[in-house]
Amino acid sequence: MASLLTGLYPYQHKVRHNGRPGLAPELELASELALQQDYRTSFFSGGAPVFRRSGLNQGFELFEDNLVPTFSSLFRPFKKNADAFMQWLHQDVGPDSFFSVFYVPDLIFTTTVTMTDLGETRNLSFESQLDELDESLYELFQSLKAANRWDNTTVVLVGLNGHTTSERYKELSPLNLHGENTQVALFIKPSQKRKRDLAIHWKVDQNVSLVDVGRTLFELLGESIIDNDAASFPALSLQGALKSPNVTWAEDRPLLIESGWAFWRKAGPIRSAGISHHVLYINDESPLLYNTLVDRFEVNPLPLLQESILPTTQKLQNLLSKNQFPAFPPIQSEWTKKLSLPFSRWMRPDQEADLLRDLKRLLAQQPQSLDLLNWTAQIALNQRDWETLKNLGTKNKISVWQYVAEKNLNSKTAKVTDSCFPLLTVATIETEQLKNCTDPLFLELVDWLRAEARGFSRDAQRKRFERSFRNYMLDQQIQRANIAAGLIWDTSRENIFAPSRTEFALSLPEYARVRAQAYKAIQTDEY
Repeated sequence: MASLLTGLYPYQHKVRHNGRPGLAPELELASELALQQDYRTSFFSGGAPVFRRSGLNQGFELFEDNLVPTFSSLFRPFKKNADAFMQWLHQDVGPDSFFSVFYVPDLIFTTTVTMTDLGETRNLSFESQLDELDESLYELFQSLKAANRWDNTTVVLVGLNGHTTSERYKELSPLNLHGENTQVALFIKPSQKRKRDLAIHWKVDQNVSLVDVGRTLFELLGESIIDNDAASFPALSLQGALKSPNVTWAEDRPLLIESGWAFWRKAGPIRSAGISHHVLYINDESPLLYNTLVDRFEVNPLPLLQESILPTTQKLQNLLSKNQFPAFPPIQSEWTKKLSLPFSRWMRPDQEADLLRDLKRLLAQQPQSLDLLNWTAQIALNQRDWETLKNLGTKNKISVWQYVAEKNLNSKTAKVTDSCFPLLTVATIETEQLKNCTDPLFLELVDWLRAEARGFSRDAQRKRFERSFRNYMLDQQIQRANIAAGLIWDTSRENIFAPSRTEFALSLPEYARVRAQAYKAIQTDEY
């Protein structure tokens, strides 16, 4: 997104992931240029609110990223944003020119139920989300035509990354620089002064980049970004290709591809690749070289000294070295293991038993992984698999896990070495005991369960706890979706996907009724 709005590569604008720091304020966005040209500007995001913190809200009069997630939906479907855009267009813009951007994450959420225009429920798949998006795009285009805005509006439809349908060995989707993840759809409908009976269309078969699309936006707004003669990876406007299919740029123009995900996640350096014409060079410690003209799916890497493409290979190597892109080392096996499960396995309730089985298998392979341990325990608690929790607690010396599991198994219970759990049963709660427990959610549970002893209103404390518990469980749902999506969101560091002592307390047999009440409350909109 930053490259689209700046016309610059990530090594130039420095925004390589969804965390901080964001865009330097001295860099101009296309939206800022549009605002200077008296365009009305707006941005509609359906996904996690990450773009504002990256500084990409500059120049947008309306920056609509205020997403309120729910248990049923963690994103805002494109149709809702399209409706909000049309309302803005009618009420605020009127006849003025406008520059608008939509961020559409819908295709990630393959477990969200969608309906056809006939009211039929689609199956849960990537294809069903694509059908829904296609239908919503058609409705938006029809609305623009009805508002007499279609012909005089330039429309750009572009993907930010591809769709990995098959798993490459030891490749993670956020790091994948192969064609299935880097070759994206790009459609541009230019504005036209007069209406045509039939549309004229053509395609361009040469490589272009998101940076080129960004340069095109600047040129359409009347300003050109010109690279100096020494640019390693020259970018250019595609405006000429909107007027004629005969493009003028060189077929062997080098393009840069990179992923900053490993650097952000402290899993390795920036991974980079270069492509020139039909030669793809992935800059790993054990480099990968492909001739995509004869190996479209990039399954047969070539020797680095392949004579027929050696000059191009050396050119890409020299350019990557010149710009100080390090060779990417093999990523630690823990990463490839723990992020190997598909989105649907994590997010479909009917697959949670299979998810637990898979996590137990992965934990056996990576017994030192704290993440896999926590994730396995959380899913085991969800599934009320007390034997698994007992074994995990015993092996890892986590007394609360072992204690609660043994209570539910009606077996002899281990002693709990925890500063908070005794607050549930001690005759008198002392101030020092409250200070020793640093878990706010658990303390709210204690305030509810022991309200009379503490001189509180039981009903008020119940509502307070239910509100906090609902927010906590929603945070856990977001954490779970983030794992499913490949840890691409900058979620709260305070919350990890692991079972809390509050969930364990509510799982004790003596609190079955309390548990039922608390979990029922999180499904309502009362809070």
